[in-house]
This record gives sequence, structure tokens and C-alpha cells, in this order.
Amino acid sequence: MLPVTAAVVAGLCWRLWLMGRYAGWEESDYGNLAMIQGVLDGGFLHYDMNHMPGYYALAAVVHAVVGDAVLAGRSVSLAGGLIALALSVKIATRIGGPRTGWVTGILLVIQPEFALYSASSLREPVAAAFIMGTLSAIGADRLRLAGICAAGAFLVRFDAALVLGPVLLLHAYIGKDGWKRLIRAWIPLAGAVFLWALYCRLDHGTWAFWSHSVQVNLDTGLGAEAEQPGEWWKNGSLIATQLLGWLLPWRIGLVVWVGLIVGLWVALRQKHGLMRTVGAQAFLMLGLWAAIGFVGQHAASHNLYWKWLYPVVPVITPLAAYGLWLLADRVGRVMGSQAGWVLVVVSMLQASASNLRETERQRELSEAWYRPQLVLAQWIEANVADDTAMVLDNIPACWIRRRHTERPMVSWFDVPVAPGDEKGFAAWVEGEKVEWVLWFREDWTQAPRIAPFLASGGIWESGTVRLVERGREDGYGWIWFERVSP
Repeated sequence: MLPVTAAVVAGLCWRLWLMGRYAGWEESDYGNLAMIQGVLDGGFLHYDMNHMPGYYALAAVVHAVVGDAVLAGRSVSLAGGLIALALSVKIATRIGGPRTGWVTGILLVIQPEFALYSASSLREPVAAAFIMGTLSAIGADRLRLAGICAAGAFLVRFDAALVLGPVLLLHAYIGKDGWKRLIRAWIPLAGAVFLWALYCRLDHGTWAFWSHSVQVNLDTGLGAEAEQPGEWWKNGSLIATQLLGWLLPWRIGLVVWVGLIVGLWVALRQKHGLMRTVGAQAFLMLGLWAAIGFVGQHAASHNLYWKWLYPVVPVITPLAAYGLWLLADRVGRVMGSQAGWVLVVVSMLQASASNLRETERQRELSEAWYRPQLVLAQWIEANVADDTAMVLDNIPACWIRRRHTERPMVSWFDVPVAPGDEKGFAAWVEGEKVEWVLWFREDWTQAPRIAPFLASGGIWESGTVRLVERGREDGYGWIWFERVSP
């Protein structure tokens, strides 16, 4: 179909252009490169429990062929994003005809998160591809394939099972063969959940594979700061409302957001079929996104919500485009057909301008905060001997670990010194023959807790240890120290 082909070609060109000008969403882009290398080094037997195995296994297979974790990670993310784009436009065309497909394609090609994260090495594009594969298979009533795709989505992001399981139930359990249809759809997903839980029990000592990821977000969100139960409920409700009523229309376009409300309303009132199933999927995914905000309570402006929004975008956009055309048809009947077209064109112009501005804003932020860390990592590889001990974390450490390396790099999490103990830190640095130290301002890195005395940069001395600032970046907040002779 022409809308699908045009969207994929335009999306590919735009994402390839962004790829060389975007330094990533955050540390995760680079951490993923290190984990891809780790999966390959471990013979595909060892996976981090918090991040699920799907993306890393796929990328490690590609890495084994091309010999480059960066190329492998980005290629898999790019392919996942393009598959999700193609299937979303295909579904849009099925539920609303070519005009809905064209609008969906235009919106998805330049939607900020949907474009930028496909140009990096994040796992969300692959999750979105499997989710859209589930919906596409449901549309063809191929329930076993839908279950396999749902299992794939779960193995990339475990929260996918929370929405895909009910959707499979809604679509499969009809008629006298409802139980047979449901079992056919659910077996692959249930099998994937059980096998991953079993792996985590054997390799990580717990069946509750979700526990650590959930707890981290609970501990770091605003909800952890609430003093009264009533305050927790109030904060959660406010965050969820801001996500659905402020962040979402900003990211897809204001009138397009109104179209989404119309499209959802119409879809959920349909009889059994693809339209109702897409509506249910969109409703559940938006609900889960808002529920994560309600429970975790990170500020609504937090970039975690941008990443979590990614798999939602290709599901809701066909409904938004369909609803937009319904509004245009209504306006056309009242004010003339040209007025309906004007509504669509103006809505698309507003959404496109907003999306391009936001894409550039995120790109510039990434270049300012994350590119300097990448440049530092490349400098280390070129100028620091392989046997030099360093305190190194985050993007520089992950970038270096994109290849098999024996460099002695110690994370701040592993520095065995009491918080604020200057003499103890100096003794450890001397004992371990550490020559370089990368200090971070962010509390979660543990650097400010272990070594608050390095916060001012410059020169720090204790005993026979002298650290001299050699570089810094104050936006993200890091200082690069070299140990020199006193």
C-alpha cells in the first residue's frame, strides 16, 4: 500500500539523518551497548533481570555477524521502529481508509520520541514492533501468531503482558470455540512469562522478575516523599492527569489529541473486530502509562515518561487520525467540505511544527549533556593505557564496554569507602593505584555520597594523593580528575 511504503521510506531517511546528530536518550542507550556485548560474551546465557532478554538477544545475534555492538544495537532499534511504523499505518488504513493511513504516516514519521529513539539503541522500538505485530495478527484473526508476538513484546518489556493479555482475551474469547481460541492465543505468552520467571529463579534467585524495576521507580519518584496517605493519592492523581492532559497533547498535537478522544470513544463502542481491539489496546496502554505515573510519581516532565510513551504512540495514532477525520467530516457537513479539509491541514501543521520543535529541543539537550561524555570516553580509549585503573561510570564506562575489555574500571557503587571519608578515599585510591576519577553531581550515581569533597573541582589533596581537574561539564554535571604527584 502506498501510505505504508511512503511512511517507511520517509521514516527511514529521517531517522538515518537523526542518527548522526543525536547522542541518545540518556545513559540507557550506552548501557544497552555494554549489555549487548555482555550477552555475546556470555554465550547468550546471562541476562540482566531488570531489562528482559529480548532486545539484547536479537542485537547480540546481529553483533555476532557484524562485529560491532553500536551498529547492531542501532540497527535492531531502527528496524523495530520501522516495523512498528509500517504496521501502524497498515492498521490505520484498514480501519479508516487511505486518508487515515496518510495522516497516521505523517504523524508517526516525525513524532519526537518515535523518531529519535529509533535512531538510537533503546529497546522500546522493538517492543513497539511486537505490540503492533500482535494487533496486526489479531486483525487477520491469526491468534497463535498474535500470541507469539505478544510473547516477544513481553520478552522486551515485561509490562507489555499487562495490556496484551487482556486484549488477547477480549478478541479471542468469542463464540462457542472461545476457550480454544483463547488457549491458542495465550499459550505463547503464558509460556514466555513462565520460562522467564524460571530463568530468573535459577539465575537471580527469585521468581519475581519485576520486583527490582518496580521498586527502583517507587523509591526515586515523588511518591517516596509523600508524608501523608492523602498526599500520595493527590500527587498520583495530579501526575496522571498531567500526563494525559498536558504531556500527551504536546507530543501528538492538540487537535490530534481531540481526535484521539473521539476515535477512542467510537472504537470502544464497536462490535467485535479490529477497530474495537485497537481501541481496547490504546485504552489499556494509556491507562498503564498514566498508572505508572500515578504510582511512581516522577514529575510529569521527567524523561522516563517519554521513553515509556514510545510503544503507546503507534497504537493511539491510527485512532487519533481516524477521529480527526470524523471531526473533519462533521465540520464539512456543517460548513462545507473545504472547511473539513482546512481543519485537517491546520491540525497537521500545528502537530508537525510542535513535533519538529520538540525533536530539535531533545536533540540539542542530548548533544549538550551526553555527547561530552561520549567524547570523553573516546579520549580515554585513545589516550589512557589499557591497564590504568579508573573510577568510571555511566556513558564513558558503558561506551568502553561496548567491546570486550580488561580495563580496570570501578563504579562509584563499588568504591568500598564510608561516605565523606576523605582519608579513607585517598588510601583506597593509592592502594588501588587509581589514576583517573570521573565524579558526577547526580545523587543516584553515588559519587556525591562517597566523595562530596570533590564537588568543587579544582585540586583536591589528602595525604599523598592529589587529584587535579582536567575537564568538566556543568549541564549534566561531571568533573574529570587526574591523579598527579604532589
